[in-house]
Amino acid sequence: MESTDNRRQFTRVRVNLLTELRSGETVDIAGSLANVSMSGLFLTCPTHLPIETPCTLNLMLEGGVEAITIQTEAQVIRNDSEGMALQFTKILGPESLQHLQNLVMYNSGDQIDQVENELTHHVGLNPS
Repeated sequence: MESTDNRRQFTRVRVNLLTELRSGETVDIAGSLANVSMSGLFLTCPTHLPIETPCTLNLMLEGGVEAITIQTEAQVIRNDSEGMALQFTKILGPESLQHLQNLVMYNSGDQIDQVENELTHHVGLNPS
């Protein structure tokens, strides 16, 4: 049987960022990232949304002169006692895509070669 890690298209990296999630007009959830990849993330939070719930996510990057926010649309794919796994359905704008790529690459540690290969060769990330 194939392990979950072997089925992944993108490498997950550990990142500690504050994240805002919005679903519909009324649900706002703040949490922190446990890990992120080019296809999704795991959000550590006390509140859960039902599987397949669409939402928008803002990942706030700190430490720069200007505040940088990675904006995405996503869908809940899994819940557990620690939080929710979300799959990106859309990355909103080329700046968000570039910042997400940089975030994953700069936090990849000894997996840098694998991440660079994924970013270079994955059809969904190449310009048309």
